[in-house]
Amino acid sequence: MNKYLKKHLANFLTLVLFVSVTVVSYSQDGEKLFKANCASCHHPIKNATGPKMQGVLQKWEDNGEGDLIYEWVKNPAELYNSGKSKMAKAIWDWSPTVMTPQGHLSKDEVKSIFAYVDAYAPPATAQGPATDDTVYEAEDETVSFWWWIIIGLMVFVLFATFGVRRELSEVIAAKEGQAVDPKKTFIVSARQWALRNWFVTVLMIVAVALFSGIELFGRLYQVGVYQDYQPSQPIAYSHKLHAGNMGIECKYCHHSAEKSKHAGIPSVNVCMNCHAVVHEGPQYGTEEIDKIHLAAGYNKAKQAYNLDANGTRIEQPLVWNKAHNLPDHVYFSHAQHVHPNTGNIDCRQCHGPVQNYTLGRVSTTDEVNAYASTDEGMEKGIIQLTKPILTMGWCIECHNKKEIDLASTGYYEEIHNRLKSRADVHNNILEDDKVTVKELGGWECAKCHY
Repeated sequence: MNKYLKKHLANFLTLVLFVSVTVVSYSQDGEKLFKANCASCHHPIKNATGPKMQGVLQKWEDNGEGDLIYEWVKNPAELYNSGKSKMAKAIWDWSPTVMTPQGHLSKDEVKSIFAYVDAYAPPATAQGPATDDTVYEAEDETVSFWWWIIIGLMVFVLFATFGVRRELSEVIAAKEGQAVDPKKTFIVSARQWALRNWFVTVLMIVAVALFSGIELFGRLYQVGVYQDYQPSQPIAYSHKLHAGNMGIECKYCHHSAEKSKHAGIPSVNVCMNCHAVVHEGPQYGTEEIDKIHLAAGYNKAKQAYNLDANGTRIEQPLVWNKAHNLPDHVYFSHAQHVHPNTGNIDCRQCHGPVQNYTLGRVSTTDEVNAYASTDEGMEKGIIQLTKPILTMGWCIECHNKKEIDLASTGYYEEIHNRLKSRADVHNNILEDDKVTVKELGGWECAKCHY
């Protein structure tokens, strides 16, 4: 092959590789930006509050307004009022809802968003125990009850046997002319038998004590734990629709998760960001959304809030039912775990694939593990678990396995510097070439328990 041809071919392949890497990088960044800024109103391939976004950039370019789309994203109302964009007018006529200005986004960031939506394909449904409309049956909680019934029957039979044996002994003694002690009660007879057969007596006491201890521990272990608990809520909110079909980021609604101990129940005002204009849903029609309007004091006919004489909004607050209880003696901070600069743990590590849930509930180990085995789960760093439910067992397992990238954030910078400065400590902790939460003290009781 001609050396010049080889050179040009190498340059061409390098260019292709560079473009491919750039596109992939753009797409990855675009996904994060889309979910954070656009997903509450837009879907890549479906019309929602706003129009579907796939192919939008190409439409603007085909109409000779490729550069104007960035002005539209930054300030839609300003571009529409300027009268210089036919595409802005067309979108405005499609839906007169004023799009939230995204002036904080740079041109490159907007490009990366469009690169993501243009390359978007509906994700394959993960195979596992979590199906869209699965109704979970609670585990049989009567097993231990029946064990106590059986033990009670055994004790009854035992006492009855003792009584019959005593009566027969007295009859035989009377026939043989032996004196029968009238003061020798059943309890006295039982005590004498226990002393004669002390080994059997000790075994029975140990067995009863062991079974009672196990049962008591099991009961105490389950305090505040609700396996497959799906409480009814004042509004039938579907995580499957919002987080799944529409791809809305968890932290858009649970925005306090990165800032405080609690993830928080989103206020109805967050719902109204979309439902001020979205008045009908695909599953429940207007029924559930009307409840949101009532709670927010919104009159959809007038497209205005109901106010009293003092100008205060007339609201009817919602009372949500808790799906999981954390014991009072335990401290758990969502911010510590999910903030990008600290734990950076995906919500689905504990809450499972919420995008498949119709109702909010406590996730199961099988659901978490099924999601962890998918490509998306592995990309998110979801860890396989063995304990049966969201309890301390999950915390211990995760702290034991979760790897920390010390160099990725300033939060761990001091720890990282100490490790690097002391070779003995560094080699000891990094014997498996990774640093886990456990190795940084994540197993210390006082980290979580008051």
